[in-house]
Amino acid sequence: MRYLTPYNKNRVGLHTFTDSADQQQYLYSQFEAFHCFRVFPCFDQPDLKAKMSLIVLCPKDWRAVSNAIEKRYQLTDAENSGRHVLERAGIEWFLAFYDTEDDIAINEFEQTPKISTYLYAICAGPYEVFEDYDAMYVPQRIFVRQSLTEFLRHELMFGITKTTLDFYQRSFGARYPFTKVDHVMSPDYKYGAMENVGCITYSDEIMCSEKHMSIPKLTFFCVVIQHELCHMWFGNLVTMKWWNDLWLNEAFATSLSYKACSEGGAHVEPYRDEAWLHMSGYKRWGLAEDLMPSNHKI
Repeated sequence: MRYLTPYNKNRVGLHTFTDSADQQQYLYSQFEAFHCFRVFPCFDQPDLKAKMSLIVLCPKDWRAVSNAIEKRYQLTDAENSGRHVLERAGIEWFLAFYDTEDDIAINEFEQTPKISTYLYAICAGPYEVFEDYDAMYVPQRIFVRQSLTEFLRHELMFGITKTTLDFYQRSFGARYPFTKVDHVMSPDYKYGAMENVGCITYSDEIMCSEKHMSIPKLTFFCVVIQHELCHMWFGNLVTMKWWNDLWLNEAFATSLSYKACSEGGAHVEPYRDEAWLHMSGYKRWGLAEDLMPSNHKI
């Protein structure tokens, strides 16, 4: 099937953003709750899972990111590997969108395990990339737009992720269920973050817009990462049947993220006391909602 659809500019589907600092274009997806259908035809509901395969063609100075690990080819490779990928998938026709084949990078992603469509992700752009390959953990990468590189706390983000993975694996009695953790700093983002399988997207306004951050802001920085990592087990590996149970998915991840933060550990220790102050704010919010006339039994 050939299916063409424009980029979106309303922060759902496949959103396009042009950085006013350097006029660079960035793309990222936001499919929750049901916006995957805006990018390709699918049964867009959480209880229908499928294995996903993806090939992304993009300018060679761009990086493409999705849920699985990718292999990258050039059409000008001596072995013709990139062209073989296109031929095997039957998508050579896509080359017509480019003026010259020298400018094209082909990104072939490994097939995902069975996942819900709302957890699928596609991101691309001229990102700066920071990498962490530690034999004790799954690989990590951080993708950030070039104009915000100086504000990125990449070592802190890598460290919080490792400490949090240790805590969750120990608590749940199950290893991290996917092959990598990519963190994509996303501009003009609709939410705080999104737990796409193996490819977490974050609002770059929250995560890397300031050179100096207070302890309360850094605590929120920490808890956002921990919240999204919790979803890898609760939400991604085990998924609600329908959206009316999303409250349980989100509430559990929020509760566990503050528990993880309060446990401290490497890179998290400075925020363990502040975590419960944040949590008390959520508790007051919940109690206030519970007093509303619109309150109803679950």
